Amino acid sequence: MEPYHQQVYRLKKLQSMPILFGQIVHRYIEQAINDYLQTGKAPTVEELIQLGRGQLNAAFIDSTRRLDFWRQKPNKYYMMQEIYYHGTLSPELVQDYKERLRLVFNHFLMSETFQQITSQKGSLRIGEPEQFRSMKVEDVQVFVVMDFHYYDELRDKWIIVDWKTGGESDDDRQQLALYAYYVQQKYRVSLAQIEVYNEYLLTGKRKKYSFTDFDMENILYTFQRSVLEMKKYQADIFSNEPVDIEDFEQTQEKWHCRGCNFRELCVSR
Repeated sequence: MEPYHQQVYRLKKLQSMPILFGQIVHRYIEQAINDYLQTGKAPTVEELIQLGRGQLNAAFIDSTRRLDFWRQKPNKYYMMQEIYYHGTLSPELVQDYKERLRLVFNHFLMSETFQQITSQKGSLRIGEPEQFRSMKVEDVQVFVVMDFHYYDELRDKWIIVDWKTGGESDDDRQQLALYAYYVQQKYRVSLAQIEVYNEYLLTGKRKKYSFTDFDMENILYTFQRSVLEMKKYQADIFSNEPVDIEDFEQTQEKWHCRGCNFRELCVSR
């Protein structure tokens, strides 16, 4: 049998259709913005759809024909969670995501954010391009993965934009509060200079958020509680070794299991 940690790592690399779809859409939105800033040319919706469909097809081919390759190199090949556990994708799911491709890319090109990029190119200072940004919160390194942020010189505002390919969630505001905290700390600006938006690409809806000092205190408190909760599962804080798997309690909410990458581990428990 293979080492347990290899099995866990491989399961971590499974990608459900919603997650995979979101990653692909985000990739080509980022590429479209970067290309426009360099060339002044915006892609058509058909070009974006073709790119997105090509990546979804590649993921399907990997998942159905290259299982052994994925087992050997799970970070080099796709494996769709639905195919791994059920062996196939339903025709309804495939058709649904084909339609979503057109919706999200069309709404992206028509979005207020992209329209501002194309109309105010000279007065926008785009945030640093690194995908993974981090900050220290009470000696804990926190990684912040923002979709897009920039400084609007005409309005003296920092703008944070998060593209959403799914529906609205109660967690959206809390996630954006952390982004606002990062921008506030990094650029040493007031919260009044920060504007935060969700662009919901399935519906074309744009939602604006405002944050106060109380919100920042609340997000830090929530973060501290989360860190304490995670540390309960460390056997050794210096080597970051976890406790035994038996010490991780199983959820009683079975609906969580349907979307869990690691559910095959629970079968043997």
